[in-house]
Amino acid sequence: MKQYFRIDHRILFLIGYIFYLFTPLIVGYFNFFDGYPGIELYQGFFKQISENKIITYLLITLSWLPAFYIGHFIFKLCKPYKRSLQLFSKNSDSSNMPLIAVVLFLVLVIFVLLGRGSLFGGYATYDANVRGKFSTLLVIYDFFLVYQLITKQKISILLIAGCTLTAFFLLTMGGRMYVFQTFLTLLVFKTSFARKKWNLKQICFILAVGLFVGSALGVWRQNLTFNLSKASYSFFAEPVFTWFSTSTFLIDNKIPLVNFPANFLTSFFNLVPNTFFSLRQYVISTQDMGFITQSPLGADSVWSTFVINFGSIGSFFFMMATGFVLNFLRHNSENSRFGAVYYIMVCGLLPFQFFRDGFYIINKQLFFNFLLLPGLIFLVLRFVQYSPIKNQP
Repeated sequence: MKQYFRIDHRILFLIGYIFYLFTPLIVGYFNFFDGYPGIELYQGFFKQISENKIITYLLITLSWLPAFYIGHFIFKLCKPYKRSLQLFSKNSDSSNMPLIAVVLFLVLVIFVLLGRGSLFGGYATYDANVRGKFSTLLVIYDFFLVYQLITKQKISILLIAGCTLTAFFLLTMGGRMYVFQTFLTLLVFKTSFARKKWNLKQICFILAVGLFVGSALGVWRQNLTFNLSKASYSFFAEPVFTWFSTSTFLIDNKIPLVNFPANFLTSFFNLVPNTFFSLRQYVISTQDMGFITQSPLGADSVWSTFVINFGSIGSFFFMMATGFVLNFLRHNSENSRFGAVYYIMVCGLLPFQFFRDGFYIINKQLFFNFLLLPGLIFLVLRFVQYSPIKNQP
C-alpha cells in the first residue's frame, strides 16, 4: 500500500497563518480577555491603528495564502509525481545512534547541573541562557530521534529517555514552543513514514491533549488557578502578544512596496556560534532599517518581519518562494533519509515558530540546528569510525 504525507507543510502553514495573523484582529475588535495581563496594553496599540491600515493589512495578508500555494503548485509542475514513502535501510550513520544518545545524555546531565537553579520555577526563575541551551538540545534530540524512527532498526531507549527528559525540564522552566515542535515532528512521522499510522480519531485526541496540557502549563507559569477562561487566554495570548510588533509597525510606519532585505541577509551571521566569536553586532535589526516597532514580550510577528524586509509586493513573492522550497523539500524527503528528517523538522517549525520569530532565530534553526550541526556530528563520527589511528592493527 502506497503511503504519503497526510499532514505536510500545506496544512501546518495554514494552521499558523490563521492562528497568528487573524486571531489578534478578532481579539482586538471584540475586546476578548478584557482584564487579563497585557490585554490593556494590546488594546491601547490596537485602537491607534487606522481603518485604512487595517484594510491594507488584510489585503497583504490575504495575498500571502494564494502566493504560498502558487509556489507549491509551480514546483508540482516541475515534479508532478510523488513517490511512496518507505522506511530507510540501516546504514553506518544510523548505527551510531546509541553513541550519539550517550553523548547527548551526558550533555543533558551537564545542562541540568549548570541550570538546576532555573528548573521547576516557571517564569519565576527564568534564565534565557539556560532555557536556550535546553531548547537547542531538544531540537538536536528531535533530529536524531526522527532519523532513527524513519530507519529500519531498533530505537535507542536512551535517545527516547533523553528527549523526554529534556522536554520535561524545558516545560518546568515555562518553555512550551519547542516541546510542541517535538510533538509536531512526531505527528508528521506518525502520519507518513510510520508502519502503524495514527488515524483521524487518534490525531484529534492527541491534539486535544496537547492543547490542554499546553494551556494548563501556560496558566501554571503565571501562578493562576486553572479554568477554561484562563486556559483560553493562555493559548490565544501567544498570537495576540506576538502581534505587538505588527500593531506598532502599522501605527508608526509607511508600508513599503518593495525593500532591500538587510535584516534577512545579515541574519545569517547568527549561524556562527558565539563560542568562537560573535557576529551579532553585524546583524541589522528591523529598527536599524529605519522602522519603528515594539516587541515587549520578545516575539516578532512574521507580518512585520516580512513586510519590513521585502515590502508588500516583495513579501508576496517571498511567500511564493517559500511554498516552492517547501514542496521541493517534501519531494526530496521521498528518497533522502537526511532530507526526510530535515523536512519533518521544518514541518514542526511551521505552525508556530515560523510565525513568531524573526529571521535571526529562524535561519539559525533552519541552517544550523537542522542542517549544519547534525551534519557536523555525522562527519565527526565518520572521521572517528574510519580514521587510520582507530584502524591500526
